[in-house]
Amino acid sequence: MSTPRKSRRPARGRRSPTAGALLAATLSLASGSVAAQQAPRRPEGLGVNANIVFLYYRDIPAAQRFYEDVLGLRLTVDQGYTKIYRISPTSFVGLVDESQGLHRASEAKPVTLSFVTEQVDAWYEYLVSRGVRMRSPLRDGTRHPTRGFVAIDPEGYFLEFEWFLDHPQNALLRQALGHP
Repeated sequence: MSTPRKSRRPARGRRSPTAGALLAATLSLASGSVAAQQAPRRPEGLGVNANIVFLYYRDIPAAQRFYEDVLGLRLTVDQGYTKIYRISPTSFVGLVDESQGLHRASEAKPVTLSFVTEQVDAWYEYLVSRGVRMRSPLRDGTRHPTRGFVAIDPEGYFLEFEWFLDHPQNALLRQALGHP
């Protein structure tokens, strides 16, 4: 009695697993390239009108007193648990009650809020006279052509007051600030 030979070809109407996988991969690649061609383009520029840096506090009233009474910032938006202050025409800082915000206040403060101003000397004298803690004294930078100092707010955030001196390294920023 003879044993029927098994055919290596799949039965009629069925594709082999290898052929099916190849077809699926080809279709996937083809649809991927079509999708890539139809994907929306990145908008020109960011289209951003302003920016807000949010800092998280355990004691919002103390932070408010400091930013209003010492720094002289005006409350622009009061959202209850968040107080937003205008720093410049398009720059804001938001003080957030940690119990209701996205983050919690922490001892480590890996954020420095920088105030770019030509009046660094006057700000230093004023803040020292108000008893604000300083991390560094007023001085010219040793690594970058800047002049400034770093103060510390009531919960430990660094507030860097600095001016970018006339130097080729600072040319683009100074131009953006209106100081070519």
